[in-house]
Amino acid sequence: MTVTASRLGSSPLTVDWSNLVSVSSGSGTSARLSGLDTHAAAEAWTKFRSRVDAGEIGFYNGPIDNAISQATESQALANEILRRNQFSDCIFLGIGGSSLGPISMLAALQDRCQNGIKFHFVENPDATDWTSTVSKLNPASTLVCVVTKSGTTFETMALLLLSMEWLGKDRIKTNVVAITDPKKGDLRSFATAYGLQTLSIAPSVGGRFSIFTPVGLFAAALAGLSVADFITGAKQVRDYMEKAPVDKNALFILGYELLRHQQKRPIHVCMPYSTRLRFVGNWFVQLWAESLGKDGKGFTPLAAVGANDQHSILQLLRDGPDDKVTLFLGVDKVPSEVKIPRAPATGLASYPAFKILEGHSLHELLGVEYRATSLVLTKQGRPNVTIQLDQLDERALGALYFAFSALTAYTGTLWNVDPFDQPGVEEAKVYIRESLNRSSAEAANLDDENSPVGRLRRDR
Repeated sequence: MTVTASRLGSSPLTVDWSNLVSVSSGSGTSARLSGLDTHAAAEAWTKFRSRVDAGEIGFYNGPIDNAISQATESQALANEILRRNQFSDCIFLGIGGSSLGPISMLAALQDRCQNGIKFHFVENPDATDWTSTVSKLNPASTLVCVVTKSGTTFETMALLLLSMEWLGKDRIKTNVVAITDPKKGDLRSFATAYGLQTLSIAPSVGGRFSIFTPVGLFAAALAGLSVADFITGAKQVRDYMEKAPVDKNALFILGYELLRHQQKRPIHVCMPYSTRLRFVGNWFVQLWAESLGKDGKGFTPLAAVGANDQHSILQLLRDGPDDKVTLFLGVDKVPSEVKIPRAPATGLASYPAFKILEGHSLHELLGVEYRATSLVLTKQGRPNVTIQLDQLDERALGALYFAFSALTAYTGTLWNVDPFDQPGVEEAKVYIRESLNRSSAEAANLDDENSPVGRLRRDR
């Protein structure tokens, strides 16, 4: 019997790919269970592991190496800040990989946050959003956490300059934490010169894989979440990666099967059946798109949430173009399933829609909704995968982020794509820098009466 579902070792994650392998890829493969190319899989694993051993890829060793994760330092600084009992709010400045991890983690675990600090994530250099955010806050009781690995991300640096002006010069040293490269970059130089509180992102960890560095761990600690449990969940998946035979590793099989469908189905919809996991879909979009979208290859990831989006995109998923794979996320147990009450008696005829809900709970209903959606897609020959979390806590989130990160890294390696660079993003930064410099030069010319532009203005 072919295995099409597996728990990832001792982690709280189960992966079920049965509705992926049973559907034809449309590339000449009949509708049957396909087999993993173990030779190609082993080659990709060896290549990936050699880069880890060479120190090129840091995220993979984060759960077992504090020099990479900086978990101890992140917890210590958070504890020191919390002991001051000064801050009620934290403005978190970052963009892309410097913010999507902590945004999705704190949203998912918001009911477990214990320290009462309210986080305000400011990602976009949007004037209206910035003004609205700070208008509600008191600078004396607000911590500013700025994250940019390069130390030169224009959007983030602009927001930092505004934050420091808003805080006032006397609060910059006490109210700002900078998370950046340990040695280089303008933010590191500024932090050193000003004596700011700092944490480091290991040079071998890219932004979209940085949830297992102070980018995610400091936010978790400051919110009162268990950093130790989060790291444990990641380590359990890593242990599974190290021990599982290549031909039985669920993440290897999943990556292989997604590539098998790639030509016909290049769109991947991440659809958690949990409101709390909504922003994990956004985090996945960046991870999947930026890591694998290069060299003419790539998938187009989309974020959705069930059951909401059964009422928006399910019709498209079932009967629209057959170019999608749906990745479902589910949560097995919740603290309270919330029993649905009976309808009040009215003395009138019964109401069937009310009657059918009697004896059920909201959690059960959401599970039924997921299973129905999966069945609808499968019967129509539309492939889908399910990743199930035992429950929604720090250990499960750590496992989920690590599993997705490892899946991304392995799939790229198997596809001969480097999942750890982003040449398109870097090129855009060059154009932004040139445009800003050009605008500054033009403004300087306008102010200089002796410049050609200045003389033209004067002669008018």
